[in-house]
Amino acid sequence: MRKVLSVIHFPIFGGLHNQVLRLHAPLAQRGWEVIAVLPEDGSDAAGRLRAAGIRVIQMPLHRPRKSFNPLLHVALGLCLGPEIHRLSRVIRDHRIDVVQVSSPMNPHGALAARLEGVAVVWQLASTFTPKLIRRIMMPFVMRFADVVMSWGFEVARSHRGATELGERLVLVFPPVDTNQFRPDEDLRRRAREALGVSGDNILVGTVGNLNWMKGHEFLVRAAAVVCRERPDIVFRILGAQTPSNAAYYQRSVVQEARQLGLLEGNRLRIVEPGDQVAELLPAFDLFVLTSRLEGVPTAVLEAMSCGLPVVVTDVGAVRELVEDGITGYIVPPLDPEAIARAILRLARAPDLRGAMGEVARRRAVERYDVRSCAETHIKAYELAIAHRRKAKTPTS
Repeated sequence: MRKVLSVIHFPIFGGLHNQVLRLHAPLAQRGWEVIAVLPEDGSDAAGRLRAAGIRVIQMPLHRPRKSFNPLLHVALGLCLGPEIHRLSRVIRDHRIDVVQVSSPMNPHGALAARLEGVAVVWQLASTFTPKLIRRIMMPFVMRFADVVMSWGFEVARSHRGATELGERLVLVFPPVDTNQFRPDEDLRRRAREALGVSGDNILVGTVGNLNWMKGHEFLVRAAAVVCRERPDIVFRILGAQTPSNAAYYQRSVVQEARQLGLLEGNRLRIVEPGDQVAELLPAFDLFVLTSRLEGVPTAVLEAMSCGLPVVVTDVGAVRELVEDGITGYIVPPLDPEAIARAILRLARAPDLRGAMGEVARRRAVERYDVRSCAETHIKAYELAIAHRRKAKTPTS
């Protein structure tokens, strides 16, 4: 059994954790075990992965923060060396074949892998990293990565040099278990009851952690526009808090929703979904993503797999997932009026919603199922091992 060490610096369960969770079984069937390294904190990500039978190692794991507090940056610098050496020990003790790291801002795993002579797959999952940091760090990524794995071509294009790697650039999309995320009338009925939605209401919803990147305030503002015309439409935000900014960001979203009258009469609720996203998504009639920044949003693919039409802001690589006018609508980011117009257009046309949802489901099964995603990951791992072996072989 070959082993991959996936180093994830983010404490709250999100796309990178979901990638490990979904690929665990199909990779194991093909002779690959993924071991996850996560930060020490109180989030539920480690528990969710362990519950699925995944080996999880928790250790102090700092990451750069958007803060003017110099103590945070000093702590990162002081902890970098010890954390690299802890990762090196894990690589040795567990006989790791490939180290998978994410984001140009988190080089710990790549440096540890280089110390141990182990292959590196450097994953580019979003455009969240500021452009200046990308420019500074991409030469480092290009030097230390045996393979760069990018969530879609647009994300690769936004990281200088990645598109010049030839076969060492592997494009991948977040894996979706299309057997678990599926249209199901019984699931739909139970989910709508759980979310407090009657059969007469059209339910518009989103899934995304409560952070600034997801732009939930734009969905709130669009909901206010929609509800003035269609009081039968209700909204649900399925999202977990993020410790770093939850208190401020969630309060601001809730405050704006209250000021707009959306918290009256069951029009809008924010729900902590835990590990029940697959059970709750079928309740929706259409899915909306109002992010200001993205890579390839897993939630969009899961919604498509559930047979839902989607309304998405034109960010990251969403155009590689959503075909405008066929599986949903693509609208400008930061534009509540455009989001509201797309929602109303679909609300008025149940046949169109159904047709778009059918195509979306078919695309999800054909292109984004966990099995095809696992094969792409294995290709990346084998390429990385071959490149590292070649780099270590002395030339005559």
